Amino acid sequence: MDTLLGTIRSQTIDLCTVDTISSFANIPYYFYYANDADKPEFMPTDLLRESFFATLLEFPILVGHLVMDSSGRAKVVVDRDNLNVPEFLESHSGVHFRDLQAAKFAWGALPDGVATVGSMTTAGAGGVIKFANVHVVRLRDNSGVVIFANIPHYVVDGPSGELPAYQGSFSRNILSKLLPGDCGELDDSTRELFTTSGLMSKWLAWISPKTRGTVLSTAAALTSIKGHVFYLSARRLATLHTLVQEYVSSNERITDNDILTALISMAVAQSEAECRPEAAVGGYLTSLASYLAPSLFAQDGDFTTEFVCDARPRLNGLSAARFTGNTVFVRCLVSQLKSLAGGIDGQSLAREAKRVRQSISGVDAQYIGQLFGTLNADPSCFMCPIAQTFTKTTVVISNQSRFTLYGADFGNGIPTWVSPIKTFYANFVSILPVHPSTGGFALYVTLSKQVMAKLLQNEFWMSALELLY
Repeated sequence: MDTLLGTIRSQTIDLCTVDTISSFANIPYYFYYANDADKPEFMPTDLLRESFFATLLEFPILVGHLVMDSSGRAKVVVDRDNLNVPEFLESHSGVHFRDLQAAKFAWGALPDGVATVGSMTTAGAGGVIKFANVHVVRLRDNSGVVIFANIPHYVVDGPSGELPAYQGSFSRNILSKLLPGDCGELDDSTRELFTTSGLMSKWLAWISPKTRGTVLSTAAALTSIKGHVFYLSARRLATLHTLVQEYVSSNERITDNDILTALISMAVAQSEAECRPEAAVGGYLTSLASYLAPSLFAQDGDFTTEFVCDARPRLNGLSAARFTGNTVFVRCLVSQLKSLAGGIDGQSLAREAKRVRQSISGVDAQYIGQLFGTLNADPSCFMCPIAQTFTKTTVVISNQSRFTLYGADFGNGIPTWVSPIKTFYANFVSILPVHPSTGGFALYVTLSKQVMAKLLQNEFWMSALELLY
């Protein structure tokens, strides 16, 4: 801590609109480490704390204070005389690592209070938003350690959340310098996502980050959400490729991500459609409910798949700059709900996978330039997607399978398992890596309880994936 105080300099880091797109959300994970060698000094506290403060030295933005004006423009103020030191906690538990392993690392087997924050970025006990939260939980008989770690989206995105790999520039100016001079056309759905504003989006952008966090976390708490983690083995993924191959020409490229995105979209859309009330139900109650939650009561309409894209591989020079900040954004793919709500087979899966491939192929540097220009034209537009969740049926898909979540080795090996928290927000799916010795993917799915119940009854989905917890 003394080294930190003596090294950190005061500075102001202006954030850009791209930073605020996902600013309402945290990036929280549980990391499970087993003491298989029965070492007396397993992942000692001094080592973990030293690593923690070394990270703060490399990334001073993490000790800053978030400041945002009424237009939605944000900045991080690092004041060496008033550092906002992130949270580092340690506790001991009576739970043994083998108990967690026997439960397949289900959330219910965890000790109470491991997660110190939830899915939404809110102020902590000190009344301020912390830019990192770490809780080290030592398990019974020195059998292992569970580390809960979180960084809010305000300062980093998923890829740069792997901080040791991104010891580069914090300056948001680098983005504007790398954008092409000639910008392409935005698709109508993505443009409307960020330009269709109203009183709700304007208000959410105008209020302070702390108040916004309170509002959104309260709303999330009032929503009946269910989370599950599924496993897709390499063998079953190969089977899906075989199923679609008959309907894909030899010159068409279909990736794992295309198939997974298509499968998720179709399965969630089908589950949403099956939750629609019968047409015979009417009256003021249904009218009010359809106003408050159209996605649960509309008989027809659009279904939007928002898949997360990363600008790094698409903007020449951005990866080499090892930019630490937010460069992720969403691309929309809109379908008629009824067109996705039928049964899933090789032909329908191939059709949707090809649509996903076509949409992703259209995301290039020119497209990103137009999108970033649209975002910067109205700093408050970052809340438009959140406000539209009340009027659209949507699933957000984030492919995080390339994240090096299993790369954190403190000298005793990599984690046995890495897991997200129990619930995130409704209609969110992330595609996650699994332990390198296993292969395949983990799919983290959070839906409303009604929709999740239908998903668990979907024969194609349940035949392709294994429910872990």
